[in-house]
Amino acid sequence: MLTTILRSVIRQARRHPLYVGLNVFGLALGIGVFLALLLLVRFEYSYNSGLADVDRLFRLDTIASNPGTETREYAGTTFYALPFLRQDFPNIENSVRFEEDSFQVRLNGTLVLFRGAFVDPSILEVFGLRLLSGHLDALNRPDGLVLSEKAAKRIFGTSDVLGRTVTVDNHGQMSRHIVTAVTDGVVGPNFLSDFEMMIPISTEHEKSSHCYSRWGSDCGNIYLKVRHAQDQALIQSRLRDFVMRRASGPDDSDIGLGPHPEKTYALALAPLRNGRFYDAHVVAADDGVERNVIDGIGLVGLLALALACANAVNLATARSVLRAREVAIRKTLGGTRKALLVQFLGEALVLTLIAGLLGLALCELLVPGIASLTGENITISYGFVLAVLPLVILGCGLASSLYPAIILSGYRPARILAAARMPSGGRMAARLRDGLVIGQFAIAITIIIGMLVIHQQTEFLTRADQGFVRSGLLIGSAIPSEDIATQQHMHDRLASVPGVLAVTYGMLAPSPDNKSQSTFAYDGPNGPVRVHLLQDKGDENYFRVYQPHMLAGRWFDASRGQDSRPDYKKTPSAMTNIILNETATTRFGFAKPADAIGKVIRAGGRSATIIGVMADLRFESPRQSVYPEIITFDPRFNTQFEQPIPAIRFSDVPVPEMERRLALAWSSVLPDVEGHFQTADARLEKFYRGDEQRGRIFTLGAVAAVMIAALGLYGLSAFAAARRVHEIGIRKTLGATSFQVMMLLLRDFLRPVIIASLVACPIAWAIMRDWLSEFDERISLGPISFIIAVIGALTIAGLTVLGQTIRLARAEPARALRAE
Repeated sequence: MLTTILRSVIRQARRHPLYVGLNVFGLALGIGVFLALLLLVRFEYSYNSGLADVDRLFRLDTIASNPGTETREYAGTTFYALPFLRQDFPNIENSVRFEEDSFQVRLNGTLVLFRGAFVDPSILEVFGLRLLSGHLDALNRPDGLVLSEKAAKRIFGTSDVLGRTVTVDNHGQMSRHIVTAVTDGVVGPNFLSDFEMMIPISTEHEKSSHCYSRWGSDCGNIYLKVRHAQDQALIQSRLRDFVMRRASGPDDSDIGLGPHPEKTYALALAPLRNGRFYDAHVVAADDGVERNVIDGIGLVGLLALALACANAVNLATARSVLRAREVAIRKTLGGTRKALLVQFLGEALVLTLIAGLLGLALCELLVPGIASLTGENITISYGFVLAVLPLVILGCGLASSLYPAIILSGYRPARILAAARMPSGGRMAARLRDGLVIGQFAIAITIIIGMLVIHQQTEFLTRADQGFVRSGLLIGSAIPSEDIATQQHMHDRLASVPGVLAVTYGMLAPSPDNKSQSTFAYDGPNGPVRVHLLQDKGDENYFRVYQPHMLAGRWFDASRGQDSRPDYKKTPSAMTNIILNETATTRFGFAKPADAIGKVIRAGGRSATIIGVMADLRFESPRQSVYPEIITFDPRFNTQFEQPIPAIRFSDVPVPEMERRLALAWSSVLPDVEGHFQTADARLEKFYRGDEQRGRIFTLGAVAAVMIAALGLYGLSAFAAARRVHEIGIRKTLGATSFQVMMLLLRDFLRPVIIASLVACPIAWAIMRDWLSEFDERISLGPISFIIAVIGALTIAGLTVLGQTIRLARAEPARALRAE
């Protein structure tokens, strides 16, 4: 039987190469796209799964419900809570404090940046990191250092570096460390895979940093390992009481959160398994990915496979009529329906096997491109692929061949041999073909609309008004020194660079690292209104550099003494002038920005008069609403900035050259700290990168879907052209013109595509409306994307069948009738 099947496949390929080629190529394309996207989905779903006992690992998050702001969950919390957690919850088996930071090492005279963290020694054991050398107690010594294999080779050229010394520069603070272990991480993708250095948290660091001694601070993550996975629910249910008991204190306390901390502060255990999806809605979690987006990508891959199978069914049912007489003769000679059914199924499985091998080759070509598009380390796991591929081949082979095989094996010999024309497969087969074409193009049009909307939203976000002028603006690294003289020297040195128009310092900038917040109150007509405000401080050049849009009032003026921020340590109750953003005025209850001018807000014993309202500056993710903000004025460095972020307005100099000049100026003041200057777009790019990358993946799916649908339509048009030669000959004999015939044929071919458009548009509208709702700023879901997708599908379908249509319409009637 196998020999018969192989001979039949070869014979069919020789007699009908078009049908066989379209069938195999369409299946190969569907299988290749499916496998490639499946590997991407597998990568996302397996994130962190390689960590030891991952079901018992959780990150402690902070949930802030500050007055006048939305409730937000933050991927971090105060380290001050950890000792109390260990005391109150015996269910906690182990814990790790993790303070991410960047370290620099001088290599060949150049400072090289490494991503690292200050950690507890328990990190190696808690996460099950594999050690190439060293022991689990590698970080017990204060000057210990754990390197990744990659970092060891970057620094020393080899991974055999145990006991060697590394001088680390942490924002200007130099320290010497001994390499006590080298790790190659854990199996599979995880949040630790990009970290290259781990340094133990020092006692001096604990004493100097507020996040180790105050409840309201946050500078890192706490990871907990519970004794049993089900302990998570028990601990979570008791965390509110824990906050009430441990975080409460008087209103004027620097350590506690007031008499009722549970009203504004909560803790939550975030699971590390599938934490990538959980973090999509957590602030300051850079690894977050929307689960529905990943599921959507997986669905695109599955639909590509389904389209390929539908394409095979269409072509097989159409091609089955060409084998009707073969079936009739074989049955006349004694062939059974069962034997024919087995043969036709076998032929389909052989063709699907060939398509599967070609699809695997296509997958190998696609995966590196997808890895490049997403920025993730996605590779082909041949063990996984070779386990899935046979199931795909078997499933596709049976799905695409069962119905055509039933039709073929069911032909009646007498009727076939007595007929003057080949059978069409009946109404049911015709309806099936039309239904599959409608389904194919409905799927393709839906994916195209999604691709266009994602592209439009991404373009809108990158070009939208952020409240400040981005062109001609460069942002530097935070200055690590809090010495006023050093800050002034850096300011003067940067300002002297040729091409620089103005230099300003601020506590905030696009993609800020550190944020300071306080609650202010306004005595409104309906009673006090309290709003939690994000604080920034600017000097006299702030307006010139960022060029914010003023909505009401005025900007600060150095000649007006009350504009300048006082030294609250010397005069704690001094009045000052401030500027709010538009969101803050709305939260305080002002109907319009102008209503806020002249009003007084208070925080503790301090009072501030609102002299101006500016448009919101969007320094963070477009998915989050803008935080209410307050700006104070410090024109002449009267008070020190805490790690100020320099911003430079420049002109008439190319960006790379200006970055180089500013870096040289920076190194003349702080030679041991890298001054990394970037455009505002570069700093904000991480907030848009994920949507851009996944938009390109949808583009890949859309192209594949359209190609598969077009292949199927081309095959069907060839089949229809062959069957309608006699009909067209009669029409032309009766006076029909070639143009009329061509319009008739195009109408018949494009009717399923038009129906598909009517099906796809409402489905795509519902899906994309839900996706757009996740953004604080978004485009309106207008008709343009739908019109483009529908016209594009009709155009592609028209061009696909145009050749067959023209050839059939121009055929000579006499020749067509004689052939029939």
